[in-house]
Amino acid sequence: MGGFTRVIATVVAPSALWSPRVRVRLLRFCGASIGTGTRIRPGIRFIERVDLLSIGDGCFINVELLVGSNSPVVLGDRVSLGPRVQLVPTTHEIGPASARAGAAVSAPITIGDGVWIGAGAIVLGGVSIGSGCIIAAGSVVTADCEPDSLYGGTPARRIRALDTAPDVSRTQGAR
Repeated sequence: MGGFTRVIATVVAPSALWSPRVRVRLLRFCGASIGTGTRIRPGIRFIERVDLLSIGDGCFINVELLVGSNSPVVLGDRVSLGPRVQLVPTTHEIGPASARAGAAVSAPITIGDGVWIGAGAIVLGGVSIGSGCIIAAGSVVTADCEPDSLYGGTPARRIRALDTAPDVSRTQGAR
């Protein structure tokens, strides 16, 4: 990321001065792929590359999202992220006793359509969260999550299956 683009992505776009619509435009300018109708609240922070972030249509990103985008981070359509969620695709190998944080290792993060991730949850690299999942607030997701399931804890574990019936009010109009 060039100097000017880095300033836009890390200083200008996160500012509370901008509306969510302007923030989306600024991040698109920096190389992020962001779908229509997506709203991004203030405080988004990037570690490394903005251009590896892809967000689908109709998503809601709450305040202070941390994106460690040095490997692809892909959010499907209608994803909702609570405040202070962290998407961290990079970790380190275990090094020798003199320096335990060894070489950096990155793997993509994929979040399916309709997922809701609660406040303060952390999603680590190499994880795929199936469509329709809910990740409880404060959870640490270290492994793949089955679609239409509730996960919670540290590390996150499957708590139960979720209803997969279509939302009648959305498909047939509210009555």
